[in-house]
Amino acid sequence: MNTSSPLSSLSLRRRPKPGLSAFESLLDLLPAATLLVDTGSLRILLANSMAAQLTGFTRGELNNHSLGALFPTLEKGWLNANPRRWNLALTPPNRRNRQVIDVQVTASLLDTKGEFALFSIETVSERESRDAEQLRQQQVWEALHTLALAPQQADIDSTLKQALQAGSALLGAPLLAIFQAEVSHLVLDCSAICGPAEMLPDRLPSSELVILQKPHLWKRGKRTLSSLHRAARASNLAYLASAPLGEPNALIGLLVAAGEQVSPDENTLPVVEFLAEAITSILQENILITNLRQSLQDYRRETMITSAVRDASLEGVITIAPDLTIRDLNPSAEAILGYASREVHNQPYQKILIGADNIIPPFLTEQPGVNIHNSGNVRLYRRDGSAFLAHVRTLPIMDEDRLESLVVLIQDLSQEEQYRLQNQQLEQRAILGEVTAIFAHEVRNPINNLSTGLQLMALNFPPGDSNQEVVTRMQQDCDRLAELMKSVLSFVRPVEYKMESVDLDKTLRRLMERWRPHLAKVNIKHMFQVESGAPQIEGDPRALEQVWNNLINNAIQAMSKDGGTLAIKIRTITTTDHTPRVEVSI
Repeated sequence: MNTSSPLSSLSLRRRPKPGLSAFESLLDLLPAATLLVDTGSLRILLANSMAAQLTGFTRGELNNHSLGALFPTLEKGWLNANPRRWNLALTPPNRRNRQVIDVQVTASLLDTKGEFALFSIETVSERESRDAEQLRQQQVWEALHTLALAPQQADIDSTLKQALQAGSALLGAPLLAIFQAEVSHLVLDCSAICGPAEMLPDRLPSSELVILQKPHLWKRGKRTLSSLHRAARASNLAYLASAPLGEPNALIGLLVAAGEQVSPDENTLPVVEFLAEAITSILQENILITNLRQSLQDYRRETMITSAVRDASLEGVITIAPDLTIRDLNPSAEAILGYASREVHNQPYQKILIGADNIIPPFLTEQPGVNIHNSGNVRLYRRDGSAFLAHVRTLPIMDEDRLESLVVLIQDLSQEEQYRLQNQQLEQRAILGEVTAIFAHEVRNPINNLSTGLQLMALNFPPGDSNQEVVTRMQQDCDRLAELMKSVLSFVRPVEYKMESVDLDKTLRRLMERWRPHLAKVNIKHMFQVESGAPQIEGDPRALEQVWNNLINNAIQAMSKDGGTLAIKIRTITTTDHTPRVEVSI
């Protein structure tokens, strides 16, 4: 019985490990001179072609060569150094070029045990060139970053200044300037400059845009083409590069770069063109932003005026969206309807404008181009449920052929209705005044006749006759009726009061004597109380007598059934502001 495994009959192949030839090919891919070194014996195992070119050896001669022979100054403890980078002197053997080369050597271990190391060799001049190139690249990137951030400055002058500083770093040119066209004067003004301003003119003729409409590089000793070139020659500049700003058919200026000592290279003009395009974009963006700001300012001003007019309008203004929901109300609409604008926002207009079915007819939302719809006088309802008459108009607001919103104008006619009623009352009062005036004139004539007759009767009675008192009271009644007629006439014409000194004690006692017979009939006694020292007052005696008569008459009517006592008191009082007053109570 055969017990051997079937796998024992299979021949296993292992992938061969890479040899030194493979490593040598890899070393050739490295850009610097490189050596593969055995760290134990300090022997060179492999070298790439760049190492052979640097040392003057062939690759075969470098193989198994002593590392110490090439770098005599390499310290013994180099394996433990950190970092493993040294500035050494590369010394070729006697049979080769004996010139000592200053190099920088960097060692990198290839394995964890540290048995093999790669030595990268770079001459000091190469390193300095590389560092200079890296520095230059860093400066270019920083300049490009500065140029990209220029539009973020607060104003156009700061933006152009930063752009020119970035351009100076890109070109290595000490002088850059921007000349912009001034249409009103047909010249090019220097709007921004970086460097000594005295080397370039402040203003150029507009013909420079025609001569220098394409990028151009002038060098010292060459023929001048324009006044700008002549100014550069007069300032002893080594070169002057220019590129137009703007579009080919709409130039707006020139970008100028110049230097006194450094000669331009082949990249100078392309970089100037690039900067001109960047600055053109900045200027165009500034023009666009300026126009947008002006448009925004105009829009805000128009909006402010519209809002002020809308808020000050006595008509209620309701803005309604195309879906027939309310957007807002102006203050007059809030006062008319009793709603706050925030309360009705996005509410269907039918819930607010209650009582009108045809305020917004369908054709306003379906047919564009309709100017205004007049709904006429409509009875609407306020929030508290009260009805009022209003004149309603609806205005569609169109955006081209699209309905943007609807504006409903409401004029509250309730005040006009009140004014109409008041006018009716005034007309009625005017008619009543005319009738009253006629009546008063007709009544005054008989009263005057009675007064004249009483005066004649008084003359016919002897002085001590008891009838004299009766005639006197009748004469006073006639006078009182005459004053009542004057009061009636005051309904239709203003009253002119005649102010004079009035003794309240005598006036009221005389008035009570006139009322005494009537008081006796209704079983009313009267009592008169006057504070001693009560002063006289200023007033119209007839008007005051009318007031006292009205008060006495009211008191008599109140006590006419059961009788009573009518008390009249006159006293002096002092008000809170220490002003003396006379109080009469009936």
